[in-house]
Amino acid sequence: MRKLFYVTTLTAALAVAALADIDVKATIIKHLKTSRDFTLKVAEQMPESDYGFKLTPPQMSFAEQLVHLSQSGAYFLSPMLGEKPHETQPASMNKADVIAFVKASFDSTIEKVSTLTPEQLSKTYKSEEGTMTGLDLLLGLLDHTTHHRACAEMYLRAKGITPAEYQF
Repeated sequence: MRKLFYVTTLTAALAVAALADIDVKATIIKHLKTSRDFTLKVAEQMPESDYGFKLTPPQMSFAEQLVHLSQSGAYFLSPMLGEKPHETQPASMNKADVIAFVKASFDSTIEKVSTLTPEQLSKTYKSEEGTMTGLDLLLGLLDHTTHHRACAEMYLRAKGITPAEYQF
């Protein structure tokens, strides 16, 4: 039993040491870049004529889904940056403008995340979602983006388009 305790303790200590070497910010940035690129692939797949398509009347259109998920960077980062979230919009809801907006929004979010300090990631913030650490806010950003991109993929399927293969 004593031997099992020491082996378990050593294994746990090694796991904690390995986690300490993880660069959380670099990992988040990597996933934001993957998310940007995959979102752009999904956006490119929908024909221009179907950017206003909705699965049901109360839902957002395909274009609105993409705009909404792209706006989330400013929303989730605002507590850490000490800013009020200011919702920007694309020039129009046509395909070219929405795609340009998605790219610019993700690029802005990636640039802002690259400037965050370890203190900002570990600090606790009050947000509309409750009290969260900076890391919680970044994970919320990734989760929110994934949710709305998955919704957009269902719009593609409803139009008979097979979405691009998932990237992680």
